[in-house]
Formats: sequence, structure tokens, C-alpha cells
Amino acid sequence: MKHKIKTEAISLFNTLGFSVVSMKQIADKLGISAGNLRYHYLNKEALLKVIYTEMYNETLDYILPENTYITLFHFEEMMQKFDNLQQRYAFFFKEIVHISTVYPGISKQYEASNLVRFKDARKLIDYYIESGRMVPENQTIDYDKVIYTIWMISTFWQAQKQIMKTEQYKVNKRPSIEIQWNLLLPYLTEKGLNEYQELRKFIKTTTN
Repeated sequence: MKHKIKTEAISLFNTLGFSVVSMKQIADKLGISAGNLRYHYLNKEALLKVIYTEMYNETLDYILPENTYITLFHFEEMMQKFDNLQQRYAFFFKEIVHISTVYPGISKQYEASNLVRFKDARKLIDYYIESGRMVPENQTIDYDKVIYTIWMISTFWQAQKQIMKTEQYKVNKRPSIEIQWNLLLPYLTEKGLNEYQELRKFIKTTTN
């Protein structure tokens, strides 16, 4: 029953919006009493904590592999996994500011996990520099800022869709990974650009 409640709640949150869905609506959708729902999840915060823990555990799969040659495909794969997670839990990213404000405990957890992600991303960038795929950092290149910009793009991708809805404007209709690569391309060396072109050919072949 706990799994059933969680699954139905995520569906309602994604469809109607987290902030507007009540525990009563979840109970009504499931055809159970409010008391029965509270038996499993005392309140909306308790339910959200379980959902967030599930989300966080999924991101543990994004850890950098050890003792192996890491290609640019690792970045592509990592961001695609995050994009898939965002689609499954769209409500969280659409209302991330509201959730962070109303539920400070979850906000602290989310901030702490992001700080870890920033460190891992920096390790990946440094690896790409050392292996000759990205240009070294200098007075005009600050990779910590690049990493933070990529984080903002990926984190708020779902939210920005709610603001920029004009059908004629096509930029934000593209996959978020395309925008992130557009940000990184100027920092790739010739070796990195060649590998990127091979990566695009590989992805095009596997998706056709």
C-alpha cells in the first residue's frame, strides 16, 4: 500500500502540482480514507521525504567510475539519467523553490547532495583537462562557474518550460543536454571536439 500511495501521489503531483494537491485528494484518488492514508504517511512532508530519498538513491548511480578511461559519453549518459529522473519527478523541479522554502529539512539534504555533485563534476572536468579533451583553466576560464551554470540549466529546465510557452520560440523545446553541450563546446580541445563528433554519430546511430 505504501508503494501504491507513493506512486499515485507522484502522478498527482506531476499532473496538478505539488503545492495544490492535498492529502485528501490523494486518499480520494486511491479510494481510501484519510485515516488510512495517515496510517501509512502521517502528512505530506512524510510522503515527500520518502519520495526524495528515492530520488536521491537513484542519483548515486552517477558516481564517477574508477580505474578506467572516461570518455565524453560519461557526461552525456550522466545528464541523460538526470533528465529521465526529472521527467519522472517533474513536480519536484517545477516547484523546487517552494519545496525548499516550506520544507527546510529536505532543502538542507538537497543542498548537501548538490555540493557533492559539484565536487564530482569538478573531478570530471579536471580529468578531461588532464586527458587533453578540455582546455586548462586560466584567467578567463573558471570551471567552477561553468559547473554551476550547468547545474542551473539542468535543475531549472522543467520550471522554465512553464514560463516560456510560446510555440514559436524553439530554443527551450530542445533537450536540455543539447543546451549543456552548447555551453561546454567552446572549452573542448581539438581532441575533445573530435571525440564529441564521434559521440554524436554514435548516439544518432543508436537512436535511429
